[in-house]
Amino acid sequence: GPRVAPRRGKADNVKVPFKAVLEKGKDSIRIEYQDTKFELKKGEWSDWKEVTFKLGALRKAKGIFKFYLVETDPEFKLYVGPINFDPRNPFFQISYPKGYSRRLADNIGLYYTRGMPMDTWALNEKRITEKPFVEQANEVLKEKRAMLDFELSRFDKGVLYCYFESPDIIQHMFWRYTDTKHPLYEKDAPREYKEMIKNWYQKMDDVLGRVMERMSEDDVLIVLSDHGFDTFRRTVHVNSWLRKNGYLELQGPRAEAGGELLVDVDWSKTRAYAIGFGAIYINQDGRERDGIVRPGRETELLKEEISERLREWVDKKHNQPVINNVYSREDIFWGDFASQAPDLYIGFNIGYRASWQTALGGAPEKLIEDNLRKWSGSHLFDPNIIPGVVFSNKKITREDPSIYGIAPTILKAIGYGEEKLKECNFDGEPLF
Repeated sequence: GPRVAPRRGKADNVKVPFKAVLEKGKDSIRIEYQDTKFELKKGEWSDWKEVTFKLGALRKAKGIFKFYLVETDPEFKLYVGPINFDPRNPFFQISYPKGYSRRLADNIGLYYTRGMPMDTWALNEKRITEKPFVEQANEVLKEKRAMLDFELSRFDKGVLYCYFESPDIIQHMFWRYTDTKHPLYEKDAPREYKEMIKNWYQKMDDVLGRVMERMSEDDVLIVLSDHGFDTFRRTVHVNSWLRKNGYLELQGPRAEAGGELLVDVDWSKTRAYAIGFGAIYINQDGRERDGIVRPGRETELLKEEISERLREWVDKKHNQPVINNVYSREDIFWGDFASQAPDLYIGFNIGYRASWQTALGGAPEKLIEDNLRKWSGSHLFDPNIIPGVVFSNKKITREDPSIYGIAPTILKAIGYGEEKLKECNFDGEPLF
């Protein structure tokens, strides 16, 4: 449950005990907690279960979640999914208008309220197998379709938007079954898994077809993805590269690898550091707390030097360039908050991606390693080699359509004239 800070002492998670009763020779268990009792069979997900966490004398937080019984023999393995806010009574507002989450639940039933509902890390860490993961993904898709149908049934005019994350998540977890060069590729894997990505695109085709059946002649339809997808074979430790090439120094007992969140960085000797999935920052005097690189010419020369050397980085195991390009902040960011953007941003080649350790500021001993996690597909490559896609029932007239043009396209479709669009000062132009 949620973390609660008592008047004295350290904050801790609120816990609700439960009991699982096993009977010898049975492939099912009985689960009991609070006022709930039910049977669960091996290899099955439970339906939605409710739980109430007491947050002191007067406050409560209600959640919903699901169980999955992995096995009962020879070991007992029960997976308990993450707690979702109960959409009928969320601890704080999770929808707009405020009561919409309840209205939706009243019409379609309970649903996942987490932003990324599929349990990708449960599959990554082998808590569950592909079978229950796909079952969950199908349930999420069923919920999304119900949401879309509910809104279509009462939609008359305006803008209706529905986000389907399924093709993204399925590709993240199943690309290893389509790429024969991936470290986790299985030649004899079930055909169902090898065709999983294609099959899910067909599922989305069905969703799209049903929407088109309900459209009138004047309706505008846009189908959009902001990125493409490809294989993630090798994991790249950017801070380790910076360290090896003299731009970053570690100190203390963990100086060999460095802890997360840059805790072991020796800032007095560090000129650049990486955090996130491709961002590099200069340790700049006057900006970073312990900055040592002077702003202006010294910073710009350092950026050019790092960029040039990164572009020359070759993966010795496969004799392939790791990086397609390195972008300076000024090349890709603009606007009021551009000064907060990374100084450099890496555009990786297909197959290479910043490591999970890099994302949190770590610096392992090796520079590049095989990706041995089931999260085997990615879109964190140079966008110039893995662009997104856009389809519409209206002819796109721009030769270079961009995601920047989506907002003005939508506004134009609902009646905004040219003068009003100019007043909005968009970065992009309408696509048609």
